[in-house]
Amino acid sequence: MEMMHHRKPRRFAQALLLVAGLAAGTGAGVPIAAGAAESPSLLAAEQRQQRQRFTGVWALVDNANNLFNVRLSADGRALSTSGKEGTPLGGSENLRPAQLFERGRWQPWGNGVRIDYSDGWTDAIVTGPEGPVQWSWAPGTDRLQPPTNHGKAVQVRDPIAVAVGVYRFRAVQDDLPPTTLSLLSNGLAFNSVDRSAGGVWRLRGNTVLIEWASGWRAEFEPRDQGPLRARIWQPGSIPPSPPTAVRTGERVD
Repeated sequence: MEMMHHRKPRRFAQALLLVAGLAAGTGAGVPIAAGAAESPSLLAAEQRQQRQRFTGVWALVDNANNLFNVRLSADGRALSTSGKEGTPLGGSENLRPAQLFERGRWQPWGNGVRIDYSDGWTDAIVTGPEGPVQWSWAPGTDRLQPPTNHGKAVQVRDPIAVAVGVYRFRAVQDDLPPTTLSLLSNGLAFNSVDRSAGGVWRLRGNTVLIEWASGWRAEFEPRDQGPLRARIWQPGSIPPSPPTAVRTGERVD
């Protein structure tokens, strides 16, 4: 993910020792211990631990210093919220689905993980002296050279982490394409249909409540798999009045 930070991480040359054991052609990094190679079984165990530790939702920043989230699934899939365009357009004009999320793959890398996105950017989340940090490389740059940009990485915990992500629901108007929406861990929401595309969300128990700047409201119970059911109210009507529409949807993964 492109970022506005232009500082180079301190002691980056030493930090590269943690990823200097990249296996040719695999991109899988391993920590290097004082000149000794690790056994395949030990390496596999360490990578399993890496996957368990880093699986989940992370808060990073984009090229305009806006927060975005990336969800790392146990099977190696990565899905970012708000995509490479970031969030500045939210609330000003319609957002295309491609601006709301971006797919990628992730794997253990050194003392952290590496995320390769479909647009050619790479994020690495590694553990530094002050906790997890984010390193980002632009397309075409050497991943063993100092990163293009860097910042702090924060792991998002439940219950917020359960809801953060990207969803797709049938539009209220049957002649329109499905609506894509993105929920960020800072309570911001964005969608692909409203002219005023921004909104805010919160949790009430296990239910996500969204208030869009356009005046529309929606609520649904998030889950990782299976169909979702959103209750939607048009401007001027609010719960407990009957919803204007009920639409099915799913989480994007």
